[in-house]
Amino acid sequence: MMSKFKLASILFFISTLFLKFSSMFRDIVIAHQFGAGDIVGAYNAAMTIPNTFILFMLSGMKDAFVPSYLKYDKQNQGFSHLTNIVKGTFYIGLLISLAGAAFSPLLIHLLFPTFRGDIEQLAIWTSIMYFFSIFLVGINAVFEGYFDAKGKYSFSTFSQTVVVLSTIGSTLFLSKLIGGYSIALGYLVGTFISFLIKFFYFGPRKFINWRQKMNIKEVNTFYLIFIPVGITIMVGQINLNISNFYAGMFGADAISYLNYAFRLVSIPQAIFGVTVATIIYPIIATARTNNDIELFKTGMEKGLSIMFLFLAPTVSGMMLMMEEVIQIVYQRGAFDGAATVATSEVAYYYVGSVLFYSIQVIIAKGFYTLDKGNLIMRIGILSILLNIVFNFVFSSWIGYKGLALSTSVVGFIYTFIAFFILNKHIGWLSVRKIGKEYVKIIFSCIVMIVVLWIIKHLFEQFHVFLYVTTLTIIGAGIYFIMLWALKTTSLYDIVAMRSSNKKQ
Repeated sequence: MMSKFKLASILFFISTLFLKFSSMFRDIVIAHQFGAGDIVGAYNAAMTIPNTFILFMLSGMKDAFVPSYLKYDKQNQGFSHLTNIVKGTFYIGLLISLAGAAFSPLLIHLLFPTFRGDIEQLAIWTSIMYFFSIFLVGINAVFEGYFDAKGKYSFSTFSQTVVVLSTIGSTLFLSKLIGGYSIALGYLVGTFISFLIKFFYFGPRKFINWRQKMNIKEVNTFYLIFIPVGITIMVGQINLNISNFYAGMFGADAISYLNYAFRLVSIPQAIFGVTVATIIYPIIATARTNNDIELFKTGMEKGLSIMFLFLAPTVSGMMLMMEEVIQIVYQRGAFDGAATVATSEVAYYYVGSVLFYSIQVIIAKGFYTLDKGNLIMRIGILSILLNIVFNFVFSSWIGYKGLALSTSVVGFIYTFIAFFILNKHIGWLSVRKIGKEYVKIIFSCIVMIVVLWIIKHLFEQFHVFLYVTTLTIIGAGIYFIMLWALKTTSLYDIVAMRSSNKKQ
């Protein structure tokens, strides 16, 4: 049983990495085909509202459906529950799709008044295509939650990867024929393909119970649980949407720079978030089951320390080599040197958001484990209000770059408040222990950056890829030597976990 769980975890981690890097490759393809001009700006602006609903369905649905399905499955009503939620989600999703598509022209006109002519039409049709995909996204999300409940985690991420690959293919092969419309069309087609894969995997008869009458009360009960979870998860997307609305006042180029920078800088957050959450979840879940508050605190402390252990050098290295990294990832085809410089300038301001929101991921795990998701939702709503204010203040000060700075500042406030409230509910974590670890990690990062800054001129004649790779390897070596020399506890925890896994 344990070996099957480990295999499922490994497959899940590999498939998650593949999903994240395929998403990055999608952005690379878009940058190559269209650069950072009006087309990409219109695409990013138009997808903001429908993408909020998409994220709401994708992530929120799985988090809510898994425990709900397991509860009904214990009563031998799992298939009946699946049928009810699929049917209910179909009608709700279809209503959102039709209403969103119908109001897309008005929304684009009101939210992005600077768009005119072909760019406005591209934005409208992009919004319509994304809205049309929502009812299928909802159904896909329910079945992906089903697969997670059955321990088939990799199938869920594979399903989402299919959508990304379809977007990449459409952009590559249809961009010359239909231009920017190829991106949204690829997403719509990919969503349909993902649905067909699930449909044929089960077969028509086992997909749902077609003759079963939908239990409206059961659907309502589920959605009362699902909606708060979905809202909490989509807080980040809502804040990104608000930034895009503000960025529209500075033109489509600004939207492009902000989105390219945010997606690149967010990759470490996505990767380390999955890794560290996987490490600490068994600890805090076991603690919750056994009402062992000390074990719960230990798990949270380890999670916060290990997250920072990986994140701090990554953020520091990105700060040192931001322009070179963006050049490697994006600069080709229509994405020129000027776009690289502009995107780099924005990316520096986003770095804080990566750090703070990654830490917040661990804190949120604590809230969810304690069944206090409503509290983190309230903090998230507060962050939305703060983001509106700070977007106005900072964008008035330093233009569209201020929108990225606002994201980082709000991330700090969000994380600080969440940390404080969590401690109020469980009794204070060992701030001294966590602080001691953070000081060691920060000092190791400072030594790493100082050494790299001194020696980097020795490698400036290298190709940019070799330059970044060389400095990364040297920096990693210096960093881990310093951690070992300072006897950093979180480093020894990771080594101990690996040794324990090998023995098992």
